[in-house]
Amino acid sequence: MATLKNIADHIIDICENAVRSKSKLCELYIDEDESSFFFKVSDKGIGMDEQEVKSALDPFYTTKTERKKKFGMGLPFLKYSSELTGGSFKITSQKGYGTVVEVLFKKDSIDCQPVGDIAQAIFSVIYIDQDIDWYIKRTKNNEAYEINSSEMKKEYGEAFFSPVFMKSIKDLITSLENEF
Repeated sequence: MATLKNIADHIIDICENAVRSKSKLCELYIDEDESSFFFKVSDKGIGMDEQEVKSALDPFYTTKTERKKKFGMGLPFLKYSSELTGGSFKITSQKGYGTVVEVLFKKDSIDCQPVGDIAQAIFSVIYIDQDIDWYIKRTKNNEAYEINSSEMKKEYGEAFFSPVFMKSIKDLITSLENEF
């Protein structure tokens, strides 16, 4: 993610990390109310040991060898941004079992970034990699919807990846977000 201008951008960035972890199933939970925005991304990928977790929070560390710039700002900037609002950041990982990132933003803080386009973020996550299955639960003010890409792929097969179907998924997510 080139620029992390809003919370939706952070969500996509952390979900991209989950995909790179070689997990076949990832989960995204988003819970929002008037004063807070919480999200959690979990994967069952390669995981990290304690030293790798510490390194991942160092902005001058990256595991991406194909990059021209040898630093990774996603996790450190997310941690800084959430804690600046009075919120919290937590990363837990176990080598061979996966990683969980939990983030809380206090929306009433003057330092809180805008939420951004959550519908677009969820759509992007679903289609980030066709080999990854996503379970997504989105809650706002105690109303919720769920998306299970694995079930959708089974039901619709290759049509799931057609542009017309993808547009209908985007429209559905937008509609669900507008109902909040």
